[in-house]
Amino acid sequence: MSKPIKSITSVNTLAKMAYTMRRAVCCLVLVNTTALLVGCGAESMEIKPKITGLYDDKSALVHDIQDMTIDASSAMSRADRFLQQGNKDEALYYYVRALEFDDQNPETFEKIGQIHAGKGNYEPAEAAYQMALKLDPKNAHALEGLGLIQLNTGKQAEAKQSLTAAVATDPSLWRACNGLGLIADKNGDYVQAAQHYKSALRTKPDLPILMNNLGYSKYLSGDLQGAMQLFDAASKLDGKYDSAWLNQGLVQARLGNDAAAIKAFMHVLNEADAYNNLGYIYMMNDRTPAAYEYFQKAISSSPTYHKLANENLNRLHAMDN
Repeated sequence: MSKPIKSITSVNTLAKMAYTMRRAVCCLVLVNTTALLVGCGAESMEIKPKITGLYDDKSALVHDIQDMTIDASSAMSRADRFLQQGNKDEALYYYVRALEFDDQNPETFEKIGQIHAGKGNYEPAEAAYQMALKLDPKNAHALEGLGLIQLNTGKQAEAKQSLTAAVATDPSLWRACNGLGLIADKNGDYVQAAQHYKSALRTKPDLPILMNNLGYSKYLSGDLQGAMQLFDAASKLDGKYDSAWLNQGLVQARLGNDAAAIKAFMHVLNEADAYNNLGYIYMMNDRTPAAYEYFQKAISSSPTYHKLANENLNRLHAMDN
């Protein structure tokens, strides 16, 4: 069970967190990620930095001098520009600066939440999204962002509520639709899941992850041919999208097409791992002779390396006896 996320409910706390991130200016760069996300200066910080790096003292000093003439509009403009350029740390700094002049703008909090969520910093991201929604309860992007954090932290009921509200406000939010599809799949509602994935595909028709997820939902529902068509389409859109190839191998194995399964697996895996994968699928589906055959092939392909295939073969012996 995931630990509860503490709420951060003051603008001052968020501002101190962002200043701390920017002012912890050391030589070392440390990146904090989860699943997926900076001293100099005279003032005293109450919160110790959790992330260090990104700037040196000289660049921080330049920013401090420039900031003497900043206002809400220029802070937002700089933040938006840095975010568009992919410089999330500078963007975060200027969004927080904008809050000093106007702490009633939900878009600013939503952007802060977006940046923190992208870095895997879920606690401040959730706090920022909650602040945005306090100011604007129908902020679709904040609802979507909050819902995806809730989904990633195991709060499925809350995630469903937030993502449903996001889609009701803006049906084009494909990430929210995809999240609702994942929730429906977890609950065994494959018809509902397919509807959510198709809604997402209406916005992003050429996104491999959506085709893959719809295909996996069809696989779970027992529609192997439908799943195979979608996995094939996903891999054609992006030949380096590993999940589509691995799922093709899974379906081909379930259909009994050994050569096609191995070929699909080998887009991602080496020969020994491909054989081991196929053996494991057959072991899980009570096809014992075929499982023996492919575990032996895995071991023969890499006798000194493939410890896992040996373990699976021993497990199969135990199951067979």
